[in-house]
Amino acid sequence: MKTRFGYQCVFAVVAAATMIAPARAQNVRSVTFYTVKPDRTGDFLAATKEYAALMKKGGSDRFFQVWHSVTGANEYAFVRNYAKWAELDVLPEPKMKEHEAQVQSIFSRIGACEESYYRVIDELLPDLSLLQTVSVQMIRVLRTRVRPEKVNEYMALVKSEVLPAMKKAGMKVYGVSQVRYGGPNTEFINVSGLDKWADLDGGLAIQKAMGEEGYQRFLAKLRPLIIDSEAAIYRFVPDSSYMPAAN
Repeated sequence: MKTRFGYQCVFAVVAAATMIAPARAQNVRSVTFYTVKPDRTGDFLAATKEYAALMKKGGSDRFFQVWHSVTGANEYAFVRNYAKWAELDVLPEPKMKEHEAQVQSIFSRIGACEESYYRVIDELLPDLSLLQTVSVQMIRVLRTRVRPEKVNEYMALVKSEVLPAMKKAGMKVYGVSQVRYGGPNTEFINVSGLDKWADLDGGLAIQKAMGEEGYQRFLAKLRPLIIDSEAAIYRFVPDSSYMPAAN
């Protein structure tokens, strides 16, 4: 399995997809990243769309979302949420037994479209997140690598200053997770929901909530705690995703 600090994690939900707080607590998240060959994007999307339709036809309980990086490489993220670690055990799904050959064929086609892939598993930190059930069209993903001896200080700063600012800014989606497998566990993923690019006009939500002076004071506290950070924007791919029916 390939791991790297440069991975661009996707973790949130969009239209009909709620990643931060589903109906039952789903704090464990598995994300498989596919870097797709430029000339095979159409084939990749056709295969993932077919897979989503097949899962729906079979009545599968294993829901997933697909996201596309719009600020980096031609990368797609296949995201699944779990209520507990035991759900990651690879077991045949009875509802999909008659479609097993089709599923294998689809994933063979997906594999033929990829340049590379890797998997990361992270865990949502509810005390640092806004657990709202809402839909957004885009997400801003801030990936931060924290100094090992500063992890507790970083988490305390997020809880005391970032979370209140996000509440004040009226964020619909804000979640913080910590990488558990596939990357260093000193890496944190902060996801903010967006409706459109224009939401970034005038600065980030945290800047608007804190004010420029307050934001600079916050950065002065943050910088000694981290090694580096990187932001990316992702957009939801609804036709390739399989989500629970809306109530």
